[in-house]
Amino acid sequence: MITSFNKDLVQVVYNSNEFKGWLLSRRWFGDKSALSNLEFTVKINYFELITERILLSIIEVKTPDYSKAYFLPLIYYEKIEEILEPTERTRSNIIKLTENTFSKKLVMTVENNQEIITLNLLEAEFCLFFWRKMLFDSKISEEFPSMDMELTLYSKQFEDEINMRKVQNLIEAGLYPERYELTLNQLGKGNTTNTLFLLNVLNKRNPDQPAISYVLKSYKDYSVSIEPSKLFVLVKNKFPNAPKIYGTIKVRDKETIGIIESVPNIGNLGDIYWNELNSMISRTFRDVNNEYSKFSDKSQVSKLINDNCIETLKISADIGNFIRNLHESLILSEEQQYSVESVDSKIYLNNYTNLLNSMISELLGYMTHQPESAFSNLPKISSILIDIKDIIERFRVEFKETNINIQPVHQDLHMEQILYNKSDSQYDFYFIDFEGDPQLGLDEKKGKFPVEKDLASFLRALSYIKFNNLLKFIEENITRKDKYEVPEEILYNLYFRRAARPLSKVLDIIKNVLNAWESKLMGKILKNLNLSYVLITYFYIERALHELKYEILFRPNKIIVPILGLKEIVEKN
Repeated sequence: MITSFNKDLVQVVYNSNEFKGWLLSRRWFGDKSALSNLEFTVKINYFELITERILLSIIEVKTPDYSKAYFLPLIYYEKIEEILEPTERTRSNIIKLTENTFSKKLVMTVENNQEIITLNLLEAEFCLFFWRKMLFDSKISEEFPSMDMELTLYSKQFEDEINMRKVQNLIEAGLYPERYELTLNQLGKGNTTNTLFLLNVLNKRNPDQPAISYVLKSYKDYSVSIEPSKLFVLVKNKFPNAPKIYGTIKVRDKETIGIIESVPNIGNLGDIYWNELNSMISRTFRDVNNEYSKFSDKSQVSKLINDNCIETLKISADIGNFIRNLHESLILSEEQQYSVESVDSKIYLNNYTNLLNSMISELLGYMTHQPESAFSNLPKISSILIDIKDIIERFRVEFKETNINIQPVHQDLHMEQILYNKSDSQYDFYFIDFEGDPQLGLDEKKGKFPVEKDLASFLRALSYIKFNNLLKFIEENITRKDKYEVPEEILYNLYFRRAARPLSKVLDIIKNVLNAWESKLMGKILKNLNLSYVLITYFYIERALHELKYEILFRPNKIIVPILGLKEIVEKN
């Protein structure tokens, strides 16, 4: 039946309101708020029908003043079991795939007869069928050039036997697919902008040998990706703390799929920071009516943190050096794009000041268009943004250094981008996701920044963890069940309204403990890095402004967290 489909028919389907609504439900589909009225068109810029089931397409989402392209491979099925291998036919997996399927009734003419069919389309990356055909079917890959596609597997860049063997394993699986067994698991629980999967490849002839695992990354945003080239540079510089890239699939000379090393890990750093802090606060302050005056003593607070945040303190003492090594390994002096440059500080900071001021003006504009009763419209909120403008200007004027060094950096270095492993009480870290700051356009992502940008991004995570911990404590211990009370409002009153402050004194104590926790960790992270406080603050403010814009658009009840981060900047300066 699928052979009756062509690009024109699929184009009609893609422009139906049902399909547009399905697109809006995808995690990777951007600008949901602006496009929620469905007043956009979907244009197919690239279309290939592969092995009679895979609809490989590049779509362009357009309005009169907006355009964005996406890589969209879909699989057609009548019964879902027909596209699944035995290992995929579990009840939970079938339910998940069915729930994520787009379905539409179509009237089609087949052999001069009109038939009503149900068109079921599923994101192809969720099925082994797709990966087996794209990576390990030599008949299909041989036709790639005629489809303006390219599959490249890299082996020459690796000098060590382990990584060479991993690439050769992929090549052999493509030559002799019947010898290999594949299994597939989604990574990131579906909360990633690009879809990520763990592919396990087991050689049936050596069943006693463990399977070799790879991370398959589908770059949904169809544009030039900066991640593969950054990973190449890290390989050339023999940086051990980032995954290697083993291959790519390009469509019209743009990376759409990356085949990346699966690094050993227990989880991401945010888990350790969050879990230890929550455990400390919930255990120490079980009874909100108790008397906790001993924590007015700084030494008692320090002891509390030292006794309860052992792993967090250890990591914080180490991670700064790992980040420094990352920055050193992103430099390749013979390539202009990866070299270090020295720029005039006055020009650079003047441009960045203008950028931040325009962001603030945009945010103030958003706020004034909110209903008068909206939390973001409160005068004390807008006054913080005005104060931030003054601080930015003072920093710009008082900056003493003549030049600023800029270089390639990670750009989006929050805690979930750092995986950790542990062996014999020693930690090892892996930096992932080198696609650049998602707030920036492609030209800006290719640009260079002071290394302080990454440190500021990392430190913002501490602020988010701190205030979300306080919100969690308020919700579980302070809000009264017999009244409609919102934790965010209580947190606002704690910081902004003295007359309406919560009666429980424990919140003031916890607030001081959390501030000491954050300050102690910041000191350990930044120790011996010799960085500019002014530049860290610039990028810290930028990050908080981006977070504030996101919360206003998508989670208005959460704007209190970035607002309090900005408030602390005002109070410190």
